[in-house]
Amino acid sequence: MLDSITLPTKLSNEIESTADFLEVPSNAKIVSTGQHMNFIPFVKKGCVRVFIENNDIDKEQLLYYVNGGETCLMSMIASFGDKKSKVSAITETYCEIIAVPNSKIREWQKTYTEWNGLIIDLFVRRYQELLETIDALSFKKIDERLYDYLYKQVDKEGKVDIKKTHLDIARDLSTSREVITRALKKLQLEGKITKSAPNIFQLKN
Repeated sequence: MLDSITLPTKLSNEIESTADFLEVPSNAKIVSTGQHMNFIPFVKKGCVRVFIENNDIDKEQLLYYVNGGETCLMSMIASFGDKKSKVSAITETYCEIIAVPNSKIREWQKTYTEWNGLIIDLFVRRYQELLETIDALSFKKIDERLYDYLYKQVDKEGKVDIKKTHLDIARDLSTSREVITRALKKLQLEGKITKSAPNIFQLKN
């Protein structure tokens, strides 16, 4: 099931027999705003981008990424209440996704303490990320938000390989490409990041 999580054998067997296992290519929408959620998607492998969108002004705001062994808080909330989703989700990479029916989520919470602990832990982690997003939107300038955005993708050597275009980053941070370009230059002038290759940046603490 979720390779990084230890679950009772009986529960693992139930998941195998009741959940749908999906192989999804990159850049595929797996959850749409307004979609009725009758399942909760768990990412076994890959990365999913979760965001809110406003079609009236054609803007998006990144909420968080869901990686292997994780699920989406907002989808979970909608599923628990049999409500429509308030967010959208698109695969950033090829993904293997486990779609667990709502009825089983509730049943397993009553039956397995390990499953209940898993759900609570995921809730807490996603909630903290949402608070960070709200804090950034409310109190931080765009260059600070951009630095935080890059910092979350840094490797062990303090480097970030930016595979996205400035327009992609602007979409994630709900701003314009020109603003992102200026913010990157500002961070470089301030010595907070240095460019070591066309798409490679070194971050300074």
